[in-house]
Parts: sequence; C-alpha cells; structure tokens
Amino acid sequence: MKLQHKAWALILAAVAVCAGGGMLGARYLVQDSFARLEVEHATREGERAKRVFAQQVQALRATTQDYAYWIDAVNFVQGKQPEFMSENFETDNMGYLRISEVLVFDARGRVLATVKREREARLSELAAERIAPLRELAQLVLADQNPKAVLQTLRLADGGLEIVIAAGIRPPNQTGGVVQGVMVMVRRFDEAEVHLLADVLMMPARLSFETPGHSNESIHVQRGKAGLDDLHVLLEDHQGLPVAELVLGLDRHLQEQGQALNRQGMMAVALTALMASLLLVLILDRFLLKRLQRLCTDIEVITRDGPTSAPPVLVQGRDEISSLASVVNQLLQRVRSDAQEQRRSFERQEAIQAQLMQSQKSEALGRLAGGIAHDINNSLAAVTGWVRLTIEDLEEKHPGHESLGQALKATKYADGLIRQLLAFGRKTAPKLQRLHLRNLVEDTRRLVSAGLTRECEIVAIHRVDPDVVEGDPTQLQQVLVNLLINASDAMEGKGRIEITIDEIFLPLGGDETPPPGIAQLGEGRFLTIVVRDFGPGMAPDVVDRVFEPFFTTKSVGRGTGLGLSVAQGIVAHHGGHIGLSSVVGEGTHFCLYLPASADDASASPPATVPDPEKRRRELLFVDDDQLVRQSWSALLERMGWNVTRARDGEEAWSYLVQSAQRWDVVLTDLSMPRLDGVGLGQRIRSMDQPPPVVLLSGNLDEADEQHLKALFAVVLRKPVEAGDLDRVLNDVVRCAPR
Repeated sequence: MKLQHKAWALILAAVAVCAGGGMLGARYLVQDSFARLEVEHATREGERAKRVFAQQVQALRATTQDYAYWIDAVNFVQGKQPEFMSENFETDNMGYLRISEVLVFDARGRVLATVKREREARLSELAAERIAPLRELAQLVLADQNPKAVLQTLRLADGGLEIVIAAGIRPPNQTGGVVQGVMVMVRRFDEAEVHLLADVLMMPARLSFETPGHSNESIHVQRGKAGLDDLHVLLEDHQGLPVAELVLGLDRHLQEQGQALNRQGMMAVALTALMASLLLVLILDRFLLKRLQRLCTDIEVITRDGPTSAPPVLVQGRDEISSLASVVNQLLQRVRSDAQEQRRSFERQEAIQAQLMQSQKSEALGRLAGGIAHDINNSLAAVTGWVRLTIEDLEEKHPGHESLGQALKATKYADGLIRQLLAFGRKTAPKLQRLHLRNLVEDTRRLVSAGLTRECEIVAIHRVDPDVVEGDPTQLQQVLVNLLINASDAMEGKGRIEITIDEIFLPLGGDETPPPGIAQLGEGRFLTIVVRDFGPGMAPDVVDRVFEPFFTTKSVGRGTGLGLSVAQGIVAHHGGHIGLSSVVGEGTHFCLYLPASADDASASPPATVPDPEKRRRELLFVDDDQLVRQSWSALLERMGWNVTRARDGEEAWSYLVQSAQRWDVVLTDLSMPRLDGVGLGQRIRSMDQPPPVVLLSGNLDEADEQHLKALFAVVLRKPVEAGDLDRVLNDVVRCAPR
C-alpha cells in the first residue's frame, strides 16, 4: 500500500476518531444539560401546582374559620339560634363557597346539624356511616387544648378526593378557654374542581388514586405519549400519608429541542469530518484539530458553569465548526431567554392573582357598605312615611301625637348616623344650618332619656340668649349623645348630669381664669355647652390620652375608643374645640366651644306657602321596596298627587311607552332589580317629550355625583321630609318645559 494511501487511511482514521469523539461529547453535554433543565422545569411546575392546590385548601380553611368564629355559630351550638344553618347554608351560598357538606358538633362530639349539597342543587342530611369518620376528625380538634385549633386534611371517599377542614367554634374575641363545638366543612375535589385547577395551571390535569410507583419523592416525572410527560404531584393528609396524586401534562418541548439540536450537531460534525478527510495532515492539524480543541474547552466551561451563566462559545471562521459554535450560542441564548421569560411570566401571574384577590375584596366591601346603607335608608323612609300618615290621622291633642313626633326626630338622627358611618373615612364636611343650642340640647335630652343614660338625671341650664350657631344638627347631636353616655357610664347609670349653655368672649381679660381648651381658639364670641358629671373623675394620665383613637377605659365589648376622637373631629370641622377638666373624686366636665352666629335671626326654616294654582298632578313613583311605595304614595296622594306605583325601572318604562297617560314628573329610586334608576333616566331622556325625573335614594355615596346631576332634575337622599319632597316636586313640575 502506498504511503499516500496510508496517509489517507491515517487521516480518515484520525478524522473518524475525532469526529466520533466530538459527536459523543456534544451529545453527552447537550443531553445532560437538557435533562437538568427538564428536571428543574418539572420541579418548578410541581411546586407551583402544590401552591395553587394549597391555596384551595387555605380558602376553605378561611371560610370555615369565618363561620366557626362567628357569634351566631356560638349561639347555634348553645341552642339560642336554631335558624343559623338554614340561613347560612342554602344551596346558592354553598355553591358559591364550593362547599359539599357542613357538619356541626357540640363540645361532646354529638352531631347538632348536617347539610349536604346534592348534584341536583338540593340539600339533604348526611347518613350515619358518612358522619362517623368526620366525627373522628372533630374529636381531634376537641381534644386539642388550643381554642384556635384547626384541622385540615385530605381523604378519599366514594372514589373521589375530599378536602376536610375542622375548626373549633368559639366567640370571635376569645383568646383562651375551651371550644364550644366543632364546625366541619367538606369540599369534594371532583372533575369540575380539577378542570378549574387545570385552567389556573394552564396545563392538563387529573387525579390518580393508585399506589405511587416511586418512594420518598413528592414530585415525580414519568414519560408519556403524544408530546406530554406525566408530572405526578403527591397529595398528603394531615398525618403526612399519601392520599392521591395530581397528574399534570408536562410539555416535552425542551426534550424535543435537545434531540433536534443533537441531530443537527451530529450532522454538522459528520460533514466536517468528510471534508477534513480530504485535507493534508498539516491543514488538519493547523486549521481543524486546534479549533476543535478550543471548542471542547468552551463546551467544558458551559458544562461546569451551566448554560445560563457560562460565557458564549468563541466563534472563528466560516466553516462547519464555526456553525456548530454559533448553534451552541443560539441554544444558550434561547435557554437563557426561555428561563427569563418563564420567570417573568410566573411573576406576572403571581402579581395578577394578588391584584385580582385584592380587587374582589374591595368590591365585596364596597357592595356590603352600599347595600346596608340602601336597605336601612329604605326602612327609615318606610317608617317615616307610615309615622307621618299616623300623625295626620290623629288630632294634635292625642296623647300619641308628641311620641310620634319624637319618633320622626329619631329616624332623622338615625339617617344622619348612617351618613356619618359612610363618610367618616372621607372627612366629609358638615352640612351647616342655623340652629338654636337650646333646641339641640332639649332634643338630645329627650333622645337619651329613653334609656341610653339609664337612671341618670339630666338637667339643662340656659345662661345666654341668643344662642344661634351655624352647625350640622345631626353631627352636633352625635357629639352630645357620646358625652352624655360617657357621663352616665362614669356614674354607673345613677346620678346628676348638668348641661349648661353659656357664652365666652376671647381674648379674656387679664384677671379672668382661662377655662380648659381655649388655647386653640381665635378671637370673638363663642357659645359653650358644658356637660358635667359628678363621678369619680379621671387620673392625669387618662386625661392626656382620652382623645386618642381606640383608647378606652371601658371593659371589652362596652367601648371602642372612637367616641371622643370622632366628637373632637366634628367640633373641629365646625371651627370650634373641646376642652376637658377632671378632678379625681369630684367629677369631669367637657366644654364645647362653637363660634356664635353673627346674625341672631330665627334659625327655623320658613314655612311652606301653599300654591294657590296647585292642581292635582300625575306622579309615577318607582321603588323596589313595597313598604316605601305604600307609605309615601299615601302621603303624596294626601298632598294632592295622583300616584302611579311601579316596582322597578322595567315596569315604569312599560307604563311610559305603552300607556296613553302622561305624567308630570317621575320619582325613582337608584338601586333596583332588572333596570336601575340611572338606566330608567337614560331611557326617559331618549323620549320625544320626556317628563322630568327626580332621583330619591339612600345609596348615593358610591355614585358619580356629576353624572347624576346631569341626568336628573333633582337628586334627593332618603329619608326626606314630606313637605320638602312635595315642594321639590312642585318646583320641578313648575320649571319643566310644556
């Protein structure tokens, strides 16, 4: 054989060996890197699935604790509120909370009530064999010495997975003692729940109840078919024993990319070996072997430091080896970008989920506050209407005439308290009007004498006239009520309370003793209301903190610590101040300073002058509350209106478009089913000759004030005085275009 042939054979053998070593090395490195990436990806997805499933368990736990720590639940266990189960666990509520079963046990482990939600959306009781295992879980909570003990576990029942939460029933403010009973809630994690979980995880999911084929691994991957691997996530009960496995469909895109890259690399190396076999040994040594050695060194660095932190492979020339290096660099860049994108996607998903939960809480709180205000104002409006009808039916000398008048004042005071509750956090300015302090004190004294101050004697002393100020009567009455109740509590409900109305001119003369609290006032004439009790008085350290929010010396359940801080804020909004003086053993007196009105004219509103040209006009009254419709319709009919009643906006709209009758004005509520007041107003505006629309609602705080003013002729808040409502309606009709 010729030397040339031997050289060719040697070159072919050497190139074949080098090419084979390069392909095997590249295959090992790429396969190992992708294998680690797949393991890390599977671990992250498995941990995420466990967190999402744990959030389902925590949500049921929070629901169970909310009901278990409710005072109504304690009353039910004690036999004081038997309607607790029927009112709180009907089909709609259980469906909304995704609760399958609810059981209540007493402190001895006896079953008090059971509720099961069937698939047909009906309720039934649990069988004895179903109650037995749940009673065992409840016994564990009863045996725990901690009153806040909660047991959460997973169990298999009827071929399916169930989430079980058992919480001890106790009063909401209890920090020690024993539990009153146990509430157990069960959520069946059926196929629908699995589908919801799959939507959150964005991958196929199912439950497996077979014995795991692996040990000591909470997350395990098994090769599957159709481009998906099976990611097994172990679910354990409260004892750490395996109950079931959550099987997720894990995409094998990394594995497929690694195999494709491996094939491309092997093909590139094979082509390079074929071309290199035709070159001379010198060219092979100078231009090929050294570059391969450099490439292997770079790949070793990638293997040592990892694909996400290693430097890129050095690329030289324009041949197959440089192409291989470029492909490796592209792979590294792709791996890094995929890792960063997955991390950003996970962070975005966590942030979106947190924002969604917060928005849902805010929306629920807003709806709760608005709904309570709307319902209470509707009730007050109905009560006011019926009381006014009764007053008109009675003679002025009737013994009940004055009592009904006091009832009307009480409803007006309650309406002001509701407004204060909704507007306290927004620092709403007071609605000022001219009023006499003598009348304010007398009205407040009659209000609290009904039982708020128990057996205390309240004496009013008037030392000044005139006594007119610019103030909000509801807010100032709230201040006086708080001070009188505090004085009564200080004397344990027995004793004498003095309310003195006087005046003071600032600045004082040089020989006058300054009363408490005048340092924050300017110059001028101020009217004072002094509320004095003859109780035990307050220590100096208590006097220094008495206006702090949430500070109280009363026992738990009797005071919130907000009364005096709210009173101080109200008086400050009126341009005044509250002074305090207390002597241990002699009593306490609070002094309210209010700027006196410059005009001493009467503060009473002018009487309504009847319109001599007033005729009996047509009114369409729209309100979803039956009591409000009946009472106020009767009042308005007595004032000369022909009233047509409608239960909601849809019924009122049908009257407007289908009836030949024409109405002078439409009086509507805001929150109604089917079609609310805003929707009705928009429809009426679209008519050729629309009647004017007046809005009367008790839930205006969450509405857009500018939008309401642009849509309605007048916007009123429930409850309203009957005379004011009649005057407003007549003014609207009088000003409406013919």
